Amino acid sequence: RSKQWYQRRVRGDHEIMAEYKLLCNNVSSGLYVAPSPRTLQVWNGVLFIKIGLFADGCFKFNLIIPDDFPYSRPAVKFLTPVFHPQVRDNGELNLAKAFPTWTPRRDRIWHVLRYTKRCFFSVNTLDSVNCVAAAAIQESIETFKTHARQCVHESIRLNFEEPMEEDGGNLFSCKLLNDTQISILKDKVTSGSLDYDSLFQ
Repeated sequence: RSKQWYQRRVRGDHEIMAEYKLLCNNVSSGLYVAPSPRTLQVWNGVLFIKIGLFADGCFKFNLIIPDDFPYSRPAVKFLTPVFHPQVRDNGELNLAKAFPTWTPRRDRIWHVLRYTKRCFFSVNTLDSVNCVAAAAIQESIETFKTHARQCVHESIRLNFEEPMEEDGGNLFSCKLLNDTQISILKDKVTSGSLDYDSLFQ
């Protein structure tokens, strides 16, 4: 690869880290995100929803940053199922609705993540990309609520019970602990004897 390619990549990585710093100053509650250990152009994320139609959901996603960032917008792809008019069957969030154009250094990644969270509290069917979800809302909000609850239960089951084939090494892995395990963990944290590496095995 050419020297120019490496220079562009270094500048691109600098832009990405600047975005991450901005994100740290504009945190949304319940949303956690970190650059993947494999590449700065993929950020692993998880979103915990506390209220609303998707309450108790635990939704993993990846934010994918294009090579020509900041001149084009990133993409958000959910790894756990999300039944929503603005989420395609493959898990991709429709960002064209909120960001029809992308202006470098005015539109920010933290704006994208804030919009991602807001989608769970708004089920707007205008310009929907998931016709089944849009039809469920138009049929009856109760019908949509049923689908949303199924989606929440599936998100929990997948996060805690099964390794996910598509998560690409998502940093946010979950383990269910019983009361005894939680008590032991608390004691270790309190005493400073916790082996943090063991949490990721």
